[in-house]
Amino acid sequence: MRWMGRIGIVIIMFALLAGCQRAGRTPGAQPFYLQQAEQHLRNGDVAAARQAADSYLQKSPTFQSYLRVLAVWSSNEQYELSAEYAERALKDTRLRLNSLEEAQLWQIRADSLGYLKRYEEAIPCYEEVLKRTPGNPLTLNNYAYLLAEANTRLDEAEAMANRALAAEPKNPVYLDTLGWIYYRQGRYQQAVQLLEQAVQDAPQEPELRYHLGMAYWRRGRLPEARVELRKAANLWRIQKGKPYEDALKALEQVEKGLQANPPEERRERIEL
Repeated sequence: MRWMGRIGIVIIMFALLAGCQRAGRTPGAQPFYLQQAEQHLRNGDVAAARQAADSYLQKSPTFQSYLRVLAVWSSNEQYELSAEYAERALKDTRLRLNSLEEAQLWQIRADSLGYLKRYEEAIPCYEEVLKRTPGNPLTLNNYAYLLAEANTRLDEAEAMANRALAAEPKNPVYLDTLGWIYYRQGRYQQAVQLLEQAVQDAPQEPELRYHLGMAYWRRGRLPEARVELRKAANLWRIQKGKPYEDALKALEQVEKGLQANPPEERRERIEL
């Protein structure tokens, strides 16, 4: 879940590591156990990676250490582990977390659950963040995007997305979130306007191009839809090394000249 997230949950992790540590310390080289964990993940051995991370946390049970572990999980797209270890950190009484640190961990857990499409579990996590940092634009944006993905509570999502944009009006991710909410609401022309701006500001982000392609499709602008969906699929393959299945499925339909009822529109609304 791009949930900033969409641009990469890893950005959150390293921003926290760089700027939000106690006593302002800057992280050094990757600790030995986490180097091991990375290697195990590259070899496909998640159990061994978990064991290495646990050994590290046993030797260094600190907030910063948990953030390092969470960065390893998220950078390797191990979102189940990100969600699990964020919860572990929140329950670890040795850490004596302050309110901001709790908010950061709730955010990581929420975003990880969002990636996993475990929407019902993610929602209360976002609520916990907002209790501690009520005007946090990142949380407002990511929560709004989750609701858009779940296709539910869209009026609330719109209000949150607008609050995020009021704080950072030129953020292309936030523009995309509101544009995608408009898309879900059937306000396709408004969606196109915002999504075009988002793509202009962040042209290398495949998900933004996918959203714009879908909005063009709903407006009956098949040539533009075809271009954007192709770019989304190609960028995703270059960046992730695998196909962007949603973009490819939509592109197949556009190539056939179909104009009505894209697959995205047939998703059932989830009541949360």
